[in-house]
Amino acid sequence: MSTTGNEVRPISLPDFFARYQEPIDVALRAELNGLTLPLYDTHSYYMGWTDVDGTESSSSEGKRLRPTLSLLAAEAAGGDPETAMPVAISLEYVHNFSLIHDDLEDQDRIRHHRPTVWAVWGEPTAIVSGNAMLKIADHAMERLADRGVRPEVALEAQHSLTANYLRMMEGQYLDIKFESLASVTVEQYLDMIERKTGALIETAVFLGSLVGRPGGPDRPFSAGLRFVGYELGRIFQIRDDILGVWGGQETGKPVGADIQRKKKALPAVHALNMATGPSKKRIAEIFAKDELNGSDVEDALQVMDDLRTQEYCQSLADERWLRARSVLQSLDLAGDTAGDLEDLGEFLLVRTS
Repeated sequence: MSTTGNEVRPISLPDFFARYQEPIDVALRAELNGLTLPLYDTHSYYMGWTDVDGTESSSSEGKRLRPTLSLLAAEAAGGDPETAMPVAISLEYVHNFSLIHDDLEDQDRIRHHRPTVWAVWGEPTAIVSGNAMLKIADHAMERLADRGVRPEVALEAQHSLTANYLRMMEGQYLDIKFESLASVTVEQYLDMIERKTGALIETAVFLGSLVGRPGGPDRPFSAGLRFVGYELGRIFQIRDDILGVWGGQETGKPVGADIQRKKKALPAVHALNMATGPSKKRIAEIFAKDELNGSDVEDALQVMDDLRTQEYCQSLADERWLRARSVLQSLDLAGDTAGDLEDLGEFLLVRTS
């Protein structure tokens, strides 16, 4: 546990993730049944099921945050989580499609301590692999009718998912564009992460409640949960940005990794906007260079330390959680799911990987 102020916050993944892990894994694997081309070996590898040579992997399969949120939201709406499984599976494949392309765009050779798809199979294969994952995601959504979801609700869910993975791509475009801009505001940054990271997390919660509620959607209820998901998405990315600069062994990245890449994540945006005098000149000079050395990274970290940038970033996440928790506490959620979502919010604020 971690103590922040008078609150005790969990630093390990909330227990409710365990109850969904096996059915999610079974359903994810089932989507590849009958797909025999070597192309799909890249999918089994990236999902954590196999190693590069095709043998069974002992690596971690990740948190499966988005599919878990879909099933939890269906349960919160008083429904059977299995009803939302097509949404859960589709979201996880969309998420991994984006990561395969993200690795290529950023030229990252390692993710979760393993070589990325493009680093193993080459750039053209990584592009096709990601595109194929996106179409598998679309196909998974067609199974909503098999789960008893009314046709008009299933169609709405499909349209919503498509619109939101387009938002995710818009966010990825903005993230890339920011790297070439001398100045990015906090407002521009928040708009970018709302798209790039927030869209799928928000959608997971919204669609889970939409398709999962027995008897059909409850619009005000789903809107409330959607807002909670919206804020959780921002919290997730803000914490990710903190770890990108001040992470360590658990993240698989060195301290200052995002500075070394000159990534215009929240810490850099804050420092570039708030530094004054010689510090302002130095931080601007660092992010204008073609390549950074160790001294540049150390100087940038010092500027951020002087500005209390890490504390600022964390305070933004804390503010988002206060807003989300207020709405969460106003909703009538089934079973223990309100406590599960509270645990998740507290965990996301302090997660270390």
